[in-house]
Amino acid sequence: MGLSVALGDMIEIRIEGVTHQGWGIGRLQGFTVFVPGTLPAETVQAQIDQVKKSFAVARLIRITESSPYRIDSVCSIYHSCGGCHLQHAAYQHQLELKRRMVRDVLARVGHISEIKVHPVLGMNYPWQYRNRVQFHVQVTNGKVEIGFYRPGTRELVPVEKCSLLPGIFNDIRLFLEKKLQSYFPADDLSGWRHFVLKISRANQEIAAAFVTYRREMAILDDLAKALMGRFPQVVSVLQNMNPQNSGAVFGPEWRLIVGKERIEDKIGKVCFSISPGSFVQVNPEQTEVLYGKVLDYAALKGVETVVDVYCGIGTISLLLALQAGKVYGIEEFKEAVKDAELNARLNGITNTEFFAGKAEVLLPKMSAAGTKPDLIVVDPPRKGCDPAVLDAIAGMKPAKVIYVSCDPATLARDLKILEEKGYRTEEVQPVDMFPQTSHTEVCCLIEKA
Repeated sequence: MGLSVALGDMIEIRIEGVTHQGWGIGRLQGFTVFVPGTLPAETVQAQIDQVKKSFAVARLIRITESSPYRIDSVCSIYHSCGGCHLQHAAYQHQLELKRRMVRDVLARVGHISEIKVHPVLGMNYPWQYRNRVQFHVQVTNGKVEIGFYRPGTRELVPVEKCSLLPGIFNDIRLFLEKKLQSYFPADDLSGWRHFVLKISRANQEIAAAFVTYRREMAILDDLAKALMGRFPQVVSVLQNMNPQNSGAVFGPEWRLIVGKERIEDKIGKVCFSISPGSFVQVNPEQTEVLYGKVLDYAALKGVETVVDVYCGIGTISLLLALQAGKVYGIEEFKEAVKDAELNARLNGITNTEFFAGKAEVLLPKMSAAGTKPDLIVVDPPRKGCDPAVLDAIAGMKPAKVIYVSCDPATLARDLKILEEKGYRTEEVQPVDMFPQTSHTEVCCLIEKA
């Protein structure tokens, strides 16, 4: 007879590992129980919160045997915010846990076990690294609060200080919270959704975007001028209209309130002009580490043809173009392609060509047209590569493929498919793009078998 657990049961369990979510894993007579906030080699008392057919989730009550790598979290809202998952682990242990996560998922999902997974490349100072933040705005019982949503909910967690952000972001949050409170209740704040801040590592300029449900918001011009007057680093304030109740951060319509439309940043030797809705990696220091590894694996000699799939605003494409003969970039979003073309001109790079469209449509067309790249780089969204992209890669027969992934599970799935199509994964380099969280970025070198 199998083990029976019920909601509310108190259990004592030994933690054996950690999931990709950063949750501890234990087993009761073979039945899997996940306990967030725990570490391997700990024995804990926990209370069952969820019961499914093959697993349960329990809430940590007490640690009876603690890991030697457990530390106190630095954040007062660590256990309620949900943005960080591993603050309770010493940083070097976080890196080792992430290496194990990558290795385990490659073996479990991709059936790839005999492979070199390098130690995770971490940071000297794993705090205040984010160049972007999204704060939500809410009025509760007449009080304006700005903070983060608890994961999976619209429940606001007020925040005074986030240790992953540069100090000026926390200062701006406090300023805007007080300023919005001064407008209430005379001004209707119901049209607010959230606001987004971006900072340039190269020159410390900041762009702010006020995201609203509707265009007509009387206070925005005054608020933008007050923000720029208090913080000279803020050089751009825009409004974005996003009336849809979806998970999308931005809607399609933008309005410049004051300042300039774009900020500039730099990765390696390449300068980038960044439009307000463009995606850029949130950790600029580790972005250079990650893209440096791409260049190392590429080992270009100046004559190669390269295809960069899911190229975004051309960050990897343009770095590769400095060392390649020709680089083609494929990106679904037209605005990102316009940014990529602008950035090529800005840097005087003439050996790139960018195409707007779905990778699963354009790459097979390139293959059918006889394009034979020496190298294909893919940096897909979390869902991984479309099967048609993997088929096209196999058909184009590049000697080398470099896969950059933000999700080790979909990476493992795609590596398995590529290996079935005649490729071999040579080595895997995780990069800690998101310290204090369970997430990691991975760069893989894949070669024709």
